[in-house]
Amino acid sequence: MSNKSIAVMLVCLLLTACSDPKEQKIPTDINSWGSDKELQTAISKLSDNDKKLFTGYIVRTAMASAFGGKGVEPNTTIRDAINIQQTWTTEQAVEKEKQRLLAEETQKKRLSSLKEMNSSLTASLIKLTYNEKDYKAKQYSDYFSIEVAFKNNTTDDISAIKGFVILKDVFGEPIKRIGLSNDTEIKAGETYIYQGTIDYNQFQEQDKKLASADPNKLQFEWEPGTYIFINGKKQTMPK
Repeated sequence: MSNKSIAVMLVCLLLTACSDPKEQKIPTDINSWGSDKELQTAISKLSDNDKKLFTGYIVRTAMASAFGGKGVEPNTTIRDAINIQQTWTTEQAVEKEKQRLLAEETQKKRLSSLKEMNSSLTASLIKLTYNEKDYKAKQYSDYFSIEVAFKNNTTDDISAIKGFVILKDVFGEPIKRIGLSNDTEIKAGETYIYQGTIDYNQFQEQDKKLASADPNKLQFEWEPGTYIFINGKKQTMPK
């Protein structure tokens, strides 16, 4: 091959390299990106997927820079930006999958625990009453009185329970969620009637709705939290 042929080949290779839009360097000054004609021309030659990756890189870098983070490194090319964004996208996908699997695993544990705890204890609303203030009886604020029956379905005595009472309207929409704990022993196979009071807050919409609701049409749900047995066994809903 003659020297002339080699020279022509080198020139062709050089022109090819120069025409590769991914080799275009990105200005470190973010404010100049929109007016940089060479950069815009190079971007226009990218494939749709590369444009998407490059746009993602631009958005992330601009946001990071706006909040005091690191901007574009000197001599960063469009290719570098695409590769950086692709790596970040892959890492995000992996993390999202980890989160999905964790949520799925947690949900399975919750369903398993819920089934076990519902088998151990049955809860039923006996009565919910709204009581207005009575100064003669030295009751200076409105309140709710509540009675809930708890049936121990196991062969072991339960020493303490904790969970949530959820009261819903006739359509099944939650009105109020109330934490309830009780350390009165519930013997195996027996039923215990819990009696308690709930403060009424006139500034809370849920309390006003509950006060005006027909008690006979309320729907009741018991959400287990923790059951402690006399023999040391404990049942707990995963968070």
